[in-house]
Amino acid sequence: MIVIGIDLSGPANHKDTVAAAFSVKENQLSFIESINGASDQDILSLAGRYLGKEKVAIGIDAPLSYQDGGGDRAQDKALRSVLKEGGLNGSSIMTPTMTRMVYITLRGIQLSRMLKNLHGDPEIVEVHPGAAIGLRMSSPDLALKYKKDAAARKAVFNWLTEQYFLDLPHTIADTTHAIDACGAALAAWHYAAPDGDPVWVYEKTSAAHPFVMCC
Repeated sequence: MIVIGIDLSGPANHKDTVAAAFSVKENQLSFIESINGASDQDILSLAGRYLGKEKVAIGIDAPLSYQDGGGDRAQDKALRSVLKEGGLNGSSIMTPTMTRMVYITLRGIQLSRMLKNLHGDPEIVEVHPGAAIGLRMSSPDLALKYKKDAAARKAVFNWLTEQYFLDLPHTIADTTHAIDACGAALAAWHYAAPDGDPVWVYEKTSAAHPFVMCC
């Protein structure tokens, strides 16, 4: 199985988008390649290199739907509660239509549908990398700090390589976006693998909300 994690930014902000591809080996994710500053076409090309050859699971860190009428979706409320219970920052779950999120939501919706139209039928899930990382750690402290603190980010990188990843380049620790792409892949892998063990899953889907959310 190939797993792709995507930390998505708005459509006019490619520089903060990172997509990373991994293969599953010996119950770990083995690094294949990553793209910094990824455009939609870069991501479609990345997925297309593996689709049709083996199963592909894609975790996207962005809302892939919105609530008609605005406000939180049911899955936003549920994950926010899980984060708070786990000692993490529930405010990191933002309403898809709020000003800070609406362009990411727009790109997430468009990109997810374009990916689903590719030959090979990838399995796509909406993910929250901070939750995927923080809820698996024995202490949430590092997960609360890594987006702003380089030392914490390095510690999270070391933890990822010790627990789940093979051959991660040290440059992954340079930005939060690269770390989050790994977190997105981790969540997607644990959901899509036959013996996977996601920490949390919201599986109720509908025409308006067609993708599972997990971490």
